[in-house]
Amino acid sequence: MKIAVCDDNKVMLDFLSRNISECFTSYNVPHDISEYTCGKEFVLQHEKTPFDVVFLDIKMPDIDGLEAAKRVRQISEKTHIIFVTTESELVYDSFDYRPFYFVPKGKTEILKEKLKSVIGKLVELLNESYTICFELPHGEKKYINTNSIIYILSKSNYIDIVCKSEIVHIRRKLDDILNELPQKTFTRIHNRFVVNMQYVGRLDNARLKVILIDGTEIDISRSYKTAFSEKYNIFLRNFS
Repeated sequence: MKIAVCDDNKVMLDFLSRNISECFTSYNVPHDISEYTCGKEFVLQHEKTPFDVVFLDIKMPDIDGLEAAKRVRQISEKTHIIFVTTESELVYDSFDYRPFYFVPKGKTEILKEKLKSVIGKLVELLNESYTICFELPHGEKKYINTNSIIYILSKSNYIDIVCKSEIVHIRRKLDDILNELPQKTFTRIHNRFVVNMQYVGRLDNARLKVILIDGTEIDISRSYKTAFSEKYNIFLRNFS
């Protein structure tokens, strides 16, 4: 796993890198950490080879953490962004860049425990991801990583698998494919829809709609509303 840590305070940068490495090691995740005291230098490297996870301070000279996160999202949707900062009042501004978590700086021992907790949630989420092989017409096969699936739409005996960069149309029943998906991140919200909760931006309970992070609106069936709400709350507790 390629990890970047960016903080203009060299002492804090060394502290974060050391503890982040210890955390990933404790979860048996092979990793390589790159350190940056400059947001601009970090962005230039990310443009060449995107990182899997980035830990960003918000207040930095030249390019601050929010601008760096914006550049990250323009380059890679898959990168997990974790803000580590004292600027708690900017937490809501950071939501535009879909951070995985926001870790406030504070006392050393508390920060260590918070980092371990957040990294534990991230590792658990990553372990939920795997690749599924789908049968296409004429004997062809399509391999799709579950993390790239946004939602699935049923059309009679066919389904559309809507991913970040493509829509895959195959002959399957929604009930069958639901059993193959990670149960902690995917859930049914309608007799025709299954969504990946990682891409849910918010719920509109008044209109019975799920609003995805790209603005797409999907109906929530009344018969699935309670079960979906319970599962989504569990997802938020475990992964946000």
